[in-house]
Amino acid sequence: MPTVPPALSDSKEARRRAILDSAVRVFAEHGFFAARIRDIAAGASVAEGTIYLYFDGKDDLLLTAFRDKVAEFVASARDVTPSHAPFEERLARFIALQFESIQAEPALATVLLLESRQSSKFYGGAVRDVLRTYAQAIDELLASGVSDGHVRADVDIPLARRMLIGLLEEIELEWLLGDRSRPLIPWAPKVASTFYRGLDR
Repeated sequence: MPTVPPALSDSKEARRRAILDSAVRVFAEHGFFAARIRDIAAGASVAEGTIYLYFDGKDDLLLTAFRDKVAEFVASARDVTPSHAPFEERLARFIALQFESIQAEPALATVLLLESRQSSKFYGGAVRDVLRTYAQAIDELLASGVSDGHVRADVDIPLARRMLIGLLEEIELEWLLGDRSRPLIPWAPKVASTFYRGLDR
């Protein structure tokens, strides 16, 4: 079987990325249900039929955007866990990385945090696998705090993870739906400190 020339392979990947980027913009602007394949095709400067050479439809576009972004974030976030810095600093860096990701691509963040809930297929098996990698990255971070003595040994890690995810999502949604002129990233140390130290005196 003949191999695909590198230039053609690069061209196809560029076209796939253009389609995906256009889908994110259209989803963010019009909402998932109202988004039309023809608008996505126009935004990517391709024929409508070309989209189906790369994706099965709107649900697949949404799933792919989610998988790509979470995989990219988890890969960078795992670099935080092995650090010898105090746990609170590692936690703040993890949160800052997530806030950086939200700030860098607010349209994509809006789609993933809001529009994803409009897709009936979104929380199927493929997405659960992606979410599991994100959850594992947080569990590893929390477990590292337990192992180095910065987090108490009896902490319920799954519960703490759910609390952290809910906390971050609330802050991110408020920023996305409100005043985006105030950067998220400077909030990371305060969020980390409040979560880590709790409400104890």
